Order: sequence, then structure tokens, then C-alpha cells
Amino acid sequence: MPSCHSTNDSVGTLLSQNKNLQEGTIVLTPEQTQGRGQRGNTWESNPNENITASFLLRPQFITARNQFQLNVAISLGVFDTIHHLTPSGTKIKWPNDILINNKKVGGILIENFIIGQNISHSIVGIGLNINQERFVGDFPATSLFMESEKKFQVPRVIETLLENIEKRYLILKNEGYDRLRQEYYSHLFWYHEMGSFQETLPNGEIHIFEGQILGVNENGCLSIADEHGKIRHFGFKEVKHLY
Repeated sequence: MPSCHSTNDSVGTLLSQNKNLQEGTIVLTPEQTQGRGQRGNTWESNPNENITASFLLRPQFITARNQFQLNVAISLGVFDTIHHLTPSGTKIKWPNDILINNKKVGGILIENFIIGQNISHSIVGIGLNINQERFVGDFPATSLFMESEKKFQVPRVIETLLENIEKRYLILKNEGYDRLRQEYYSHLFWYHEMGSFQETLPNGEIHIFEGQILGVNENGCLSIADEHGKIRHFGFKEVKHLY
């Protein structure tokens, strides 16, 4: 569609109109006016320069408890695409960002809908900076163009992106999670490296600590060994990387 508020919302609208909407149905737009990130964050994207897309999956083989496995598969599909085009410095940052040289180039928003103990369906949104030349937000961002000084054909990148995501999704579905988990860790930002983190304590105070990422547990929480050797687990928005 030429323009929309949010591609995730648009897929949700299609699904409300047709409960049997086919898995893989995708909404693409060159201009997203109210793009959303995880937990309500906004997504900055110039019209016609980047990828803003959402699609429907029905991963009913994944339990609600293990729903972060879908995030891992999608993250690897996005990583594969970026790494192929700009192979230097690409990392996956928990829980939903893709970085090039410590700057955000892509983001993922997955909305899972649960029935019983399993996922019924998921709306997967992806924003990927392709040809944008500058960003005005506070968070350090980049694009494939800014990293390579080359302009890319957005439709070709979309085609490659969808192929890579499908490949990773089918591995998760047919071969299981273990293979994907090890690859995810090999590309995870600050995995087994010391870094600085920020958390907000129950009394509202900001606490900064040093720690080492050990992995992601089955609930999707980031596991960090702090400077005292204590292993702690953080959910979305409970901890922030400082870099």
C-alpha cells in the first residue's frame, strides 16, 4: 500500500476481516507514518528509502513458554540479509535490534497471540534502513547506504530478506531450536564480553553495573553475570546496554 500508519496494524486489520488469512500474507509500504517498535517505541524511516513490512505467521508448533524462539529465527533471517550486503560489524542486539558497528540498522516487532498453551498466530514487523542518508533521533542509527556508500534496490533487498526469513523459520519448524540458538549466540552483541548495563531499581534509582551476557533463557530473558558473579535474568525493558 502507498502509505499506512503501521504495517503491523494493517495485518491485524486484514486478520480481523478474515480469520483464515493465509500464513505469509505480507503488507509492505514505502511510507509508514506511525511505525512502532517494541513496547511502544517509534520507528524513524524516510518514505521510499527503507523497508517497512509486516507479515502473518502461524507458528502453532511453538509453545507460549518458548515464544522467544520465533524472535531468534526472525533475527537470524534479518541478520543473514544484512551480513550478505554489508558483512562487516553486523550483530544481533537482544531483544529485537540489528546493529552495524554499534549503530541500529534494523528492528523487529513480533506480536504473538496465544490460545491455550501455544501460539495461535504472530504478526511480525520489520524495519530495515536501506538508503536513508541521515537520522535525527537520539539513538545512533545507520543504513546500508551509510555503511557501504552504495545505493540498493529496495525490492531486491525485500526479496532476499523474505527468502532468508523463510529459510530460518522452516529450520525452526522442521529441525528444532538448538541449531538456531547456537548461531544466534555467535552473532549476539556482547555475548561473553564485559559491558556496562543500566537498570532501574524498585525505588526508582538508576543502577549501572558491569556484566557479561551468558545467553537468553527459555522465557526470552537476557541472562547476565554481573561483576560479583551473580547470574541475573532481565525481561524486555528491564535492562539497557550502555555503549
